[in-house]
Amino acid sequence: MTPSYQLRVSSSTGTLQAVVTDYTYLTYTRRVNEVGILQFGLSPSHPAIAYLTDKAEVEVWRRDARNGVDWHRDYDGLVRTTELAHLDDGRETFTCWCPSVHTMLGWAIVAYPANTANRSTFSAAKAETIMKTLVTRNLTSSGTTGDGRVRTAPQPGITVEADGGTGNTLTYACAWANVLEALQDIARIGGGDFDLVQSGAAAWQFTWHAGQLGTDRSASVTFSLAHGNMASPVYTLARSEERTVAIVGGQGEEAARATAVRTGTNYHVTTNNIETFVQASDRDSTAGLQAAGDARLDELRARPAFRFSIIETPATVYNRDFYLGDLVTARYRDAAYTVKVKGVTVSLAADGTESKAFEAETV
Repeated sequence: MTPSYQLRVSSSTGTLQAVVTDYTYLTYTRRVNEVGILQFGLSPSHPAIAYLTDKAEVEVWRRDARNGVDWHRDYDGLVRTTELAHLDDGRETFTCWCPSVHTMLGWAIVAYPANTANRSTFSAAKAETIMKTLVTRNLTSSGTTGDGRVRTAPQPGITVEADGGTGNTLTYACAWANVLEALQDIARIGGGDFDLVQSGAAAWQFTWHAGQLGTDRSASVTFSLAHGNMASPVYTLARSEERTVAIVGGQGEEAARATAVRTGTNYHVTTNNIETFVQASDRDSTAGLQAAGDARLDELRARPAFRFSIIETPATVYNRDFYLGDLVTARYRDAAYTVKVKGVTVSLAADGTESKAFEAETV
């Protein structure tokens, strides 16, 4: 028995309009801290096309009855692109693309002037607090001109869970940055992941997850060729873009310009001494310059990465034994690595054949 799928289409206000099971194909990708994408095809005469209007919500619901996985929402996206095409052989096709709801986090910028304390500049603040402040002040009704924002914030239906004040302590500046890009920047060094979870009709809650989005299952879930649940493993260590020293430029001009020098965790004075310049004229303190350098070096740090396909077995079933964002163990040759499940792509062909590919990164 193969897994079952449904596409549930709701209006931009959250009213269910159609449940579709006769798509011609579908494929979707989810990634931690990133915008995913859903693509599916329908017959050009399909009645559900009338509901696939801009920002209509499309959810992928999945069930794997054979392995005891009940119906669950595995993807949540918004219609942004549709295409009706006439092919040379006379056939017509209809295709729809839906980025995940995380795309809404990119619909606003940090619209507070530089050096606005606890709005565009944060000093010795927890990563969770910074993230939730940025979303609250730029994507909810709390973002007002009276609060200092240059215009009232967009309000696409996002609320923010209560702040627990966790994560790494950071000094961070992000005036005029895209909110999603700022969140991703913070996540790289903040000690946790973020998510956007449906909380009602046309409503989503921004959440923070200390450590990682999922659960640490590295002691109980292992993927390897010997276990029969791993296929096509690829171990990559790319160093061509690696930089280990950041020279950070702050405010001022010429010889009077403020600077800071930071070295990464992979720096070595003789064997790994590679410089990069970081533009940080929006930072007005030494701590801010240092934080900008640290963030850039973390981004450019060479990381070993595993890429492999999962063969589901009775002991390793997706959305039962492991989930997106989990920490698991991957074994290849004589080495064992703790990896985070960073992404998953699920594809369903016209003949009903299902395939999955997972992206994992060492931590």
